[in-house]
Amino acid sequence: MPEAGVVTLFGALRDVRADVYLEQPGNMILRCGLRVRTAGIALKAGGRAGKMSLPSMKISSLIEQRMVKCGLSATTKEEALDEIVRVMVEGTPGLSFRELRSALSDREKLGPFSMVKGSAFPHARTEKISDFRVALGTAPGGLDFKAPDGTPVRVIVLFAVPKKHSSLYLQTLARFISLFGREHNLEEIVRAKEPKELLAAIDAAALRLPGVSWAPPVSSVTRDTPLSEVIDIMSSGNVEAVPVVDAEGNLVGELATSTLLRLGVGSAGVEKASGGMGAPDGVIRAHASCPVGELGVISTNGYSTVQEDEPLVEIAVKLSCAGARGAYVLRGRKLVGAITAGEVLRRLSGGQ
Repeated sequence: MPEAGVVTLFGALRDVRADVYLEQPGNMILRCGLRVRTAGIALKAGGRAGKMSLPSMKISSLIEQRMVKCGLSATTKEEALDEIVRVMVEGTPGLSFRELRSALSDREKLGPFSMVKGSAFPHARTEKISDFRVALGTAPGGLDFKAPDGTPVRVIVLFAVPKKHSSLYLQTLARFISLFGREHNLEEIVRAKEPKELLAAIDAAALRLPGVSWAPPVSSVTRDTPLSEVIDIMSSGNVEAVPVVDAEGNLVGELATSTLLRLGVGSAGVEKASGGMGAPDGVIRAHASCPVGELGVISTNGYSTVQEDEPLVEIAVKLSCAGARGAYVLRGRKLVGAITAGEVLRRLSGGQ
C-alpha cells in the first residue's frame, strides 16, 4: 500500500506551488534569513534556495493548547468547519469569524481540501494575520467530508496562512500527513480527552515516524583526493557528482562533473587567448595529481540534504520544492548515504 498521504501531499504541492515560486524572488523557497512565527514559536528559515526546513522541535509546539478542541459538537462538515474556525478566531487576536470563514469557502471553491484517511486539512489564506496559525479539533464519531476514499473524518486541522508563508504551510502539512495518515496514531489522538493529552499523543506519535535509515551509502572524497581519483569514481559509478567530506566524515561540499568540465574548458580558453595550445583534456590531465581542494572546484551550496530520521513525506516536499533529483542523507552533519527522488517516490508508492 502507498504511504498514507502521498496523493494528498502531491495535491497540496499543486495547491501551493504557484505561491511558493511566484512570491519569492529568484524562485527561492524562502528569503535568506527570513524570520517567521508559527503559533507563537519563532522559527528561522534556511539561508539558500531549496533549504526550506523547520527546526527540529516537538510538533506539538506548532499548536497552542487553546487552539485544540477535543470532541467537536458538530454533526456535519459545515458545522465542523464553523466550529474549528471559531476555535481559531478565539485564539487569534485581530481575526474575525466572518473573514476566516469566507477565506475558507473561497479556498474550497478551487477544489477539495487536502485529506488523508480519517483526517482533513482545510486551509485559508489571509493577510489579516502576520503569523502562521494552526487549530485542531477531533470528532471521535466521524463526519462525512466527502473524502475520496469515503472514510469519515475524525481529525480536522485548520491552517490560517499569510501568503508569505506558503512554503512553511506545505512543510507543516507534510508533518501532519505523516502523523495522522497512520491509523494507530490517529486512534491515540482521537482518544484524547483534553488538549494537553492530545498534544502529548502527537509528540509520542512523531517519535515513531520512519526515516531514511535505509538510504544506501555513497562514495565520497576529501579535499586531499587527487583529481584523477575523483574522475575515476565518477566514471566507474556513472554519477554526476560526489560528496566531499572532512576527516570526521562531515559533509562539506560537492564536486560536480559540470564544474570539472568548466575547469578544463576555462583553463584551455585562457591558454589559447595567450597564444598557447591548451585543450580541455590536456588541462585536466595536467591537474590529475592535484588535490581537488586546491583547484577551486568544490561547491558548498546547490545540493540538497536531509536528516536520516526525516519522514519520507517531508523529504518529498523538500525535493519537490527545491526541484532536486536527490539528496545526501546526514546524521547531524555526518554523511551516511544518499537518496534519489525516484527512490523516494517508489517508497511512497509502496515499493520496498
